[in-house]
Amino acid sequence: MKQATILSMLLLVATTAIKAQSIKGNPQLGVRLGLPLGPTGRYFFDDANAVEGIVGLYNRTFSVTALYEHHFDLSALTTAGFGWYAGGGGHLGSRVIDGSTKFLAGIDGIAGLDYTFPKVPINLSLDWKPAIHFTTSSELADFAISVRYVLGR
Repeated sequence: MKQATILSMLLLVATTAIKAQSIKGNPQLGVRLGLPLGPTGRYFFDDANAVEGIVGLYNRTFSVTALYEHHFDLSALTTAGFGWYAGGGGHLGSRVIDGSTKFLAGIDGIAGLDYTFPKVPINLSLDWKPAIHFTTSSELADFAISVRYVLGR
């Protein structure tokens, strides 16, 4: 009887956490405060797989970054809506160096912590996004905080 009660409670907690985290199909739009600085948007294909786009406008640089992210839910261990993610992608753009415009392209990694408020359609994330440029010097120490509005919630 004791084991059945504990199992029932664990299933209830897991079901509640999964229901609270379900963000499939709800786009997130906001701003990334860090490098690259600019608008960001994220779309979830399911509760664990997402794509993110970042338009970077900073330091005489313009870039467009596309990332795939795999999300890991930590709600059962912490609080509802909390998780972490990792992924990668690439970027294209331009940068003004010594008065001339240089083509910018490369690959990116990303890893971060993510929190979506359960009752408010706001998402916050803190991430590290190293970028290896093929044509200019790389940026390996780029951190940012992103604030996004969750549409359709």
